[in-house]
Amino acid sequence: MTFKVTSKHLVRPLLSTILLASSACAFSVLAGTSQQFHIDIPTLEQGITIDGRLDERQWQLAANAELKYETSPGENIAAPVATQVKIFATDTSLFVSFIAQDPDSSVSGNLIRANITDRDSLWGDDLIGIKLDTFNDERLAYQFFVNPYGVQMDSIENELTGEESNAWDGIWHSSARKNDTGYVVEIELPLRLFNFDSKLDMQTWGIEFIRFYPRDKTHRLSTHSIDRNNNCQLCQLGTATGLSGIESGQDLQLTPSLVMNKNSQRDLDPLEDWQSDNNIEPGLDIRWGSPRIPY
Repeated sequence: MTFKVTSKHLVRPLLSTILLASSACAFSVLAGTSQQFHIDIPTLEQGITIDGRLDERQWQLAANAELKYETSPGENIAAPVATQVKIFATDTSLFVSFIAQDPDSSVSGNLIRANITDRDSLWGDDLIGIKLDTFNDERLAYQFFVNPYGVQMDSIENELTGEESNAWDGIWHSSARKNDTGYVVEIELPLRLFNFDSKLDMQTWGIEFIRFYPRDKTHRLSTHSIDRNNNCQLCQLGTATGLSGIESGQDLQLTPSLVMNKNSQRDLDPLEDWQSDNNIEPGLDIRWGSPRIPY
């Protein structure tokens, strides 16, 4: 039996191929999905003091989430420890708090791994953090992490290269306190840190809340499950909606600095006076970048 292929036999398969391609493109534009995880961020009139104490009324009005999943090394199994998250916004900032519980309060201070160290040098510590894809297009994401002493680490994750760069340093605020049940962290992320499409009446950002819990092995905990068979990480984010009417920053950052030192010297004769030199070096770091255009 022979089958003759004519142009009319190709029409339906061709249309199906076009529709599938269009659907794939549409999905890639909106990377994070509410099926993974979703949270509505309320906008309140006033912010809070970042002191590691969750005693302000605003936290009672914040949206809540839990880190229920261990995504590594266990594959989407139940998280071994409880972690609660609260989040709200004002016209100028995003506020996030974490209550990171430790299973044994009697020895939690010994088990928690935390160091007072340089910024961006925290891998191996207990950490909590947030990942934000502000265009929700699976290209780039901001990452912010804090250890139980309030030391910060931030970076940009690039989905195209698969790399994370900590060369970017935002100016944001954090405070943490260890207690008998684990530790508590408060974070303020000024909205001027971010590039996003300010023409939208309502924002939809890709989002993930994360905790690293290093004990016999390092457990990665998340608000939602992660498919290891999918190489795309940012297209597995959840979504956060809210932040209506906010304006993107101009991406102009001015960071003043002041370095002072004093050098003193004298000859071996102990009766001579010290000769001192005082040096003061003021500085100003200026960073500017144009907003990223979404596709």
